This record gives sequence, structure tokens and C-alpha cells, in this order.
Amino acid sequence: MQEIAIRVRLREQERVGLAEYERIVGSVATVAALTAWLPTPDARLVIRGRGAEPVRLETVSYGSTFEMLVVLDQRSAAVERAAAAVAALIESVRHEHVEDDVSGVAGELDRLDRSAPRGRSAVERSLRAFLEGARADVLARKSTTRLRAASALVRLAEDAAELTVERVEDALASELTEQPVDVLADTGAAIVVEPVDGVDAPDEPEVEPVPEPAPAPSSKSKQQDSGKKQDSGKKKKDDGKKSDKKSDKKSDKKADKKKADKKSDKKADKKKADKKSDKKKSKKS
Repeated sequence: MQEIAIRVRLREQERVGLAEYERIVGSVATVAALTAWLPTPDARLVIRGRGAEPVRLETVSYGSTFEMLVVLDQRSAAVERAAAAVAALIESVRHEHVEDDVSGVAGELDRLDRSAPRGRSAVERSLRAFLEGARADVLARKSTTRLRAASALVRLAEDAAELTVERVEDALASELTEQPVDVLADTGAAIVVEPVDGVDAPDEPEVEPVPEPAPAPSSKSKQQDSGKKQDSGKKKKDDGKKSDKKSDKKSDKKADKKKADKKSDKKADKKKADKKSDKKKSKKS
């Protein structure tokens, strides 16, 4: 397993004196100890002494850039994720001034808390709880180890530090071979950071509205349509029956007329026959 390292880069730095160098080294070492502690928040936070000191620390300055590489005595994925969460926190406020003259240290910690990663992992929840506890210590006017560690985070944020997570093959080698770590690609986890107050969100591309599909006919309308069809079918059947009845009545009337005509013809024939017989009788007589 490779050991975890944190690279801290400070740009636009003036000539670093001994006092400034000690301050930067102390802040970075404190943040390294905090990173190793975040996966186990129930344990005691130690920022000095055995177990908290880094395995190796290298510094280099070129131009106005001051760079420091801190190799932790840690290899677990949880510590690596904690280092990524701290780096995301510092990155979220790197372009902003964290200090607040009105609210003091409590306001600085509150701003860091609002910019902390909002993921649901144990490490991210532990980082937010740590910042909230440090703010409570300030309000209660307590000088605690938690507050000192949080102040180191504030100092790095004020210096606009850039933090990256790396792996080191052999911390004791004469020349270190580092490899940058992409925590999101390696673990598939997402570190969500809310935007800081005052930072404009990027403009979103305009999206043409998608036309809404026509609403599907409801069951009630279907029932009404089927009822209308049934009613129209019934009306047609009734009309057909009525027309059939009318035609039957007409045919009955015609038949009655024919019968009446036949009867009248028979009566006329009888009358003619009677008349002929009467004439014959009168001739004989």
C-alpha cells in the first residue's frame, strides 16, 4: 500500500522569513493531523506528538510560489477521503477572503462550516461536526485542541492555499515518487460543496421548452363516449323498428283495400246477375 501525502501550494508569496515559515509548517502539520483523525472522531484529537507527526515533510520555493509536501503515516482509504474533503473545503473558499472583522473567529468558522462538503459519508459529517464544535468553543471562550486545529484551517484558507492529495511509493526513499490521486474516479464517491456567498454561479445554457404531450382521455370520457355510441345504436335500432311497423301497417291497409274492392266487385256481379234473371222471367210471362 502507498502512503498518503498532502501537497500544499501557496502562490504570490513574498520572501518567506523564519517566523512565516514556522507558521506555515505548523498550520500544514496541524491540518495533516486533523485529516488523520477525521475517520475516527470518537478518538482523542492530537495535533502534536507521536502518531500525529508526519513521516516526511519537504518544502520548496520557486519565484513567488511556496510548496510543501507532507507525507502521512497513513494508508487507509478513509484517511484519503478525509484529505480530499479538507482539500475541497479549502478550495471552496480559496478565492474569497475568509476573515470577517465583525464576527471574528466565530464568523470565519461559520463560513467554513457553510462551505464544507455536504456529502453523507462519515468523514464529511465528521468534518462538519468538527467545525460546528470549534465555533461553539469560540462562543464559549474555550481554548481547546479542536479550536487550534480549526484555526489552522482558517489560516490556510486566508492564504488561498491549494491542496492536492497524492500517493507516495516509499516515504524513506532519497527521492520521492508521487502520484496524484483522483478520489472521485478511484472510489466513485462524490464530494458536494455548496457555493460560498458572493460567488456567482455559472450561467446555465438556455434549454428550449419541450412541448407537453396531449393529455390521454380519462376513463370517464371513455365511458361517456361508449355510452353515446350505445345510445346512438339504440336510436338507430328503434328507428328501424318504427319504420318496419309503419311499412307493415301500410301493407295491411293495402290488403284491406284489396279485400274491400273484391267484395264490392262480387256484390256488383250479383246485382247484374239478378237483373238478367228478372228480365228473363218477364219475357216468359
